[in-house]
Amino acid sequence: MTRSDTPSGRNRLWRKFMSVLLLSVLALVLIGQNRRLEPPEPFVWNTKVLRPSIVAVGSYLRTDKPTVQYFGTGFVVHDGNCVVTNAHVVAALRAADRLDHLRVYFPDMTRDVDGKEAKVLLEDTYHDVALLRFEGQAGMPVKLAPADDVDQGLSVGIIGYPTGTRLGLVPAVHKGVVSASVPAVLPLPTGVKMTPELQEALKNPYNLYQLDMIAFPGNSGSPLFDAKTGEVIGVLNMTIATKTREHLFDKPTGIAYAVPVKWVHELIRRYKAMTE
Repeated sequence: MTRSDTPSGRNRLWRKFMSVLLLSVLALVLIGQNRRLEPPEPFVWNTKVLRPSIVAVGSYLRTDKPTVQYFGTGFVVHDGNCVVTNAHVVAALRAADRLDHLRVYFPDMTRDVDGKEAKVLLEDTYHDVALLRFEGQAGMPVKLAPADDVDQGLSVGIIGYPTGTRLGLVPAVHKGVVSASVPAVLPLPTGVKMTPELQEALKNPYNLYQLDMIAFPGNSGSPLFDAKTGEVIGVLNMTIATKTREHLFDKPTGIAYAVPVKWVHELIRRYKAMTE
């Protein structure tokens, strides 16, 4: 009879087996905890951080059907009570005679169902950006990148409301790259009719970010952010290029563009000067 065949030998083998089993279970638990502690991929993380700052820009009027009308996307900046959107979103509200009923709506209806009453502070129609202000509890301002040009090929994302509010206040995110930094207006062939937009763009040239990503009209005013850092580098625009860059096309190309964040910094600078 060997030692392992004795009662004491079998006990030792059993204890050794249980020790190995317990150590294996503990190792699996620790591995699982480490996986949970690992930070998410930067783009996913930055989407979570930005999401609470994304608002729907619209109106609320009891006699409207539906009572809430959607006009575009915006995002919280500065002191938490300011919102950036496109100037053409404000123009659409004005054309619909709904500017006096302006509201901003935070994601998932976690705040007032009727939205936050807001007003227009500043409009820069040339660069198609506008600054709004709402009262009450402040939101979380996004982090704005410096007013510098970004590298071609930079991985970026947008987050906004491409379908408006019909499917709920759930921000949708899209990912792509900055294809190029391009002039907002192209040289005009002989005989092309000069419009006020073209004339101003030729006198005061600036660049847009041309994007390789999916975007929809409802995304107008969405923040364009660096996929790695989460910093906002621009404001999505689905309108401006059709007037000054794609004016020679019979139909819009569908290419997405964004206005660089330098013009958001300029709006905030002007607002600060007004309040000092």
